Amino acid sequence: MKAKVTFYEKRIYPLVFMFAVTVFCILITSGLYLTTQDRTIANELSFTRRAILDAGGLAYTPTTEGIEKAYLEKVTVEDGYYTAQSSDGLRYILPVQGPGLWGTIAIMVGFEKDLTTFSGLAIVSQNETPGLGARIEEPWFTTQFQGKKSPFTLVNEGTAKAPNEIDAITGASRTSEYFRNLTNRASADAKRIIRGE
Repeated sequence: MKAKVTFYEKRIYPLVFMFAVTVFCILITSGLYLTTQDRTIANELSFTRRAILDAGGLAYTPTTEGIEKAYLEKVTVEDGYYTAQSSDGLRYILPVQGPGLWGTIAIMVGFEKDLTTFSGLAIVSQNETPGLGARIEEPWFTTQFQGKKSPFTLVNEGTAKAPNEIDAITGASRTSEYFRNLTNRASADAKRIIRGE
């Protein structure tokens, strides 16, 4: 004969079990978060500093210590932008963000003294389609801005020749357009923020 299932076994025990499992999982997750929090903050800082150095076209050793050393030696934090001393003279680095196809694109843009010629560009964050728009992070795409002057015009991938032409990404025309708009706006932002124009 089957034993009768009590109310406690049918209703209360499963609730107590689920509560215990939930508390255990929360404790594990919180513990992992707290033990890795300092390292996460340090990695984010190093990533941002590397983007600043890349945008300024500055040389550095690609290690955490190398990035930190180059940043502290060459970069000065100003009000809303950074300045950097390179072998070619003073450069200005400006954080810029704007809309992309799927979310905000945040970049660091480096300028020569004229605030029109790009010394470099680095992606800080983006949410574009992997394999298409996310190709904006690829070195061939970001390095093509170095030494060029805005405003930029998009041309087919692999055909940019003029100082204001930028290769669009094949299959990601909307992301390319958003990115062009962002970089074209960067020069105006730099003149307004740095020189008050």
